[in-house]
Amino acid sequence: MLCALAGLATPSTSRILFAGDSPVPRAVQEFAWRVIETRCNYQSYEREQRSFWAFDAQARHVDQGVVYSINILSEVSWKKREPPAITALKSSFVVCAYRPG
Repeated sequence: MLCALAGLATPSTSRILFAGDSPVPRAVQEFAWRVIETRCNYQSYEREQRSFWAFDAQARHVDQGVVYSINILSEVSWKKREPPAITALKSSFVVCAYRPG
């Protein structure tokens, strides 16, 4: 239990909000945020105005590894009258793509 509490005390560099029971480890959550910072077509001031939530986060075991799938919802809180943008690592709403290799 001490290890679990120590893990909660470590601050995350990810600004994506994940559910408490998310199967996605902290390192992958932080990587997802770095992808948004470096690959998405948001200016830094625009990222600061947005909220990002992970939904439908999944972990799938493949061969000797694990593949994580994360859908991310993004919206500007002061523009609630507009529908939220759905941001994925390969999104059609925001230019944002990550392809390893």
